[in-house]
Amino acid sequence: MKKIVFTLAAGIIFAWQGLGLAATTGVDSLIQKLEDKGILTNEEAAQIKGEIVSDQKSSQEATFKSMIPDWVNGLKISGDFRFRDQLQVRKVPGGLSGQSGDNFDQNRARIRARVNFEDQINDKVKVVIGLATDGGTARSNNYTLGGNKAGGTAIVGQDAFGKPAPVLNKAYAVYTPNDMITVMGGKLDNPVWEPAGSSFLWDPDITPEGGSIQLQKKLNDYITPWVSGDVFVLHDLTPSNNTSTSTKTDPYMIVSQGGIKGNLTEQVYYKAGVTWYDIGNPNRITFGEGLGTNSIIAGSSYALSHLMYNFNDVIVEGADIGINDPFGELLPSPINIAQVGVFGDFAENNSNNSLNATVTAKNTQNKAWEMGGYMGNSAINGWGTWKLQSCYKVLERDSWLDALPDDDFYSGYTDTKGWRTQMDIGLAKNVWFTMTYFRTSPFKYISSIPGLTLVSSSNNSAAFSKDAPENLFQMDLNFKF
Repeated sequence: MKKIVFTLAAGIIFAWQGLGLAATTGVDSLIQKLEDKGILTNEEAAQIKGEIVSDQKSSQEATFKSMIPDWVNGLKISGDFRFRDQLQVRKVPGGLSGQSGDNFDQNRARIRARVNFEDQINDKVKVVIGLATDGGTARSNNYTLGGNKAGGTAIVGQDAFGKPAPVLNKAYAVYTPNDMITVMGGKLDNPVWEPAGSSFLWDPDITPEGGSIQLQKKLNDYITPWVSGDVFVLHDLTPSNNTSTSTKTDPYMIVSQGGIKGNLTEQVYYKAGVTWYDIGNPNRITFGEGLGTNSIIAGSSYALSHLMYNFNDVIVEGADIGINDPFGELLPSPINIAQVGVFGDFAENNSNNSLNATVTAKNTQNKAWEMGGYMGNSAINGWGTWKLQSCYKVLERDSWLDALPDDDFYSGYTDTKGWRTQMDIGLAKNVWFTMTYFRTSPFKYISSIPGLTLVSSSNNSAAFSKDAPENLFQMDLNFKF
């Protein structure tokens, strides 16, 4: 009998609340009266109140969702902020104009801010748009406190306490018809794979422009073949009335990659691939910051100079292999190493044909390679997570187009060699500290450095020969949201 009374009481209360004839306080008063008269026990009264709250929440959520467009429900916002202190010390034998001594020293405080909007507009298509601080070049999103500089030239309007404008860092659409195929187009997160985030040939801040298709099929836990193809536009040129150039197309890049990945055992993982690059019409690329370390044929001006060798047949092999929990329970938990791995790359520019018929010399500075290793956690997130990695890299003069390498590695030039060592330490959730050290130098000879004026041109050979090493120290405080 009591169950019947309880059910009727609950029904009356829910009906009353559903019709909106009383506020929540009125419902609470009714429940209290039923409890005082002994119709409801304390437990039954608490149960009804809980169900009312749950029902109200569900009703409010349903109403709220019905008022929001479908595309908003799939929207994700993410980003990061980095504060950096950077000390750059480069030895310059012979001295610089207006300076005494053999070192070029520069200490800078820099910030980088990025925000990304990702919207899954249907079950197969999403759109990604990202904004970032403007570093002045395609290879940087760093803003230098006190006024940004690109290639040694101050950007107009960015002086003390200036307000730099944000830039469009990425904007692309992704179509995924199934779990095997991904197609992208626009200004992309770089789809070209390099081992262990090594920044072998590409600066990590570059966002290429064009299209990409990626295919992969997991056969089992041990083997997943993958292939990809990319087409990037390097420079869109205004049509020319000059008959010698009007028939030429814009410079572009075609990238083909293929390889396998998977697990050799439950602990051992690997990924390996081969990449082929074809850079078409490289002479039509605008010479920007860093260009000038590839072999060039001088024109009437620097801007009219052009590359000596082609880059239409560059082949790169790369591999990354590692072990999860390599020491098991041999080490105590406070010093446990979650992951250990090694990686390597080798590149060769087989484009021996010159871009100028008068040049018959074969390209002998056409190779690049890198070897490195890492240990620690695969992801830095929270106190106690850490990762240490180090590598040694060599980029010969004409192994790769000098507008693309990591601009922290001796200003992003080719004809360079050296070490890169980085330590990441987790401080809290989504907060971590990074220390990076570059010890680099010219591999053989660099003719000049944009933004630095020598005392006299006769000092070129001494100032930028192999005797001009650089030490670069970076300390970063990183935040992710």
